[in-house]
Amino acid sequence: MNTKIYTMSETAPDMKMLAECADIIKKSGLVAFPTETVYGLGANALDDNACKKIYEAKMRPQDKALLCHICGIEMAEEIAVLNDTARKLIARFTPGPLTVIVPKKQCIGKVVSAGMETVGLRFPSNRICMELIRIAGVPIAAPSANISSFPPPTTGTQTIENLNGRVDAIIDGGATAVGIESTIISLVGKPVILRHGAVSDDEIAEALGI
Repeated sequence: MNTKIYTMSETAPDMKMLAECADIIKKSGLVAFPTETVYGLGANALDDNACKKIYEAKMRPQDKALLCHICGIEMAEEIAVLNDTARKLIARFTPGPLTVIVPKKQCIGKVVSAGMETVGLRFPSNRICMELIRIAGVPIAAPSANISSFPPPTTGTQTIENLNGRVDAIIDGGATAVGIESTIISLVGKPVILRHGAVSDDEIAEALGI
């Protein structure tokens, strides 16, 4: 596969390039892109056939669900059921490095959810990523942009080393701002932190008053 490389700055995203990448997403292709934490490998979250390609490109086990990157609360409500706790955490920590696990709606298929009835929602603050989602007009399912078992990439160069020739496009937006993965918290029942990351346990406890 011939991978197209797009280079841009987060401070001045190239909207023409992003429109081309959004078109790839809408046509069931794969695009790697920066977030504030690590680089992600994205496909249209509403297209199970496109999302299958993520697993193939990463050599990722198919029993591991994909996080859905969104660009606003309205998009979140289209694909998931949000309780008061989810809304509180989304308002407090996003856009930013927190992922909430909540019940999914039927539009999210079994490939993204790995057969579960939940979905992970991630509202990134990186401008390149936010604009890509906005222009594509769909949630983007995206795990980290690395071959499984390799470290998540935090630069465009690392992402190219991982995925050049395996995906349709890579957006090189330089080094990520945070450099570690998002915190993941399940809000199905009692809140449980599933992955420790950029948002600390203490910050979450304070936000929830616990």
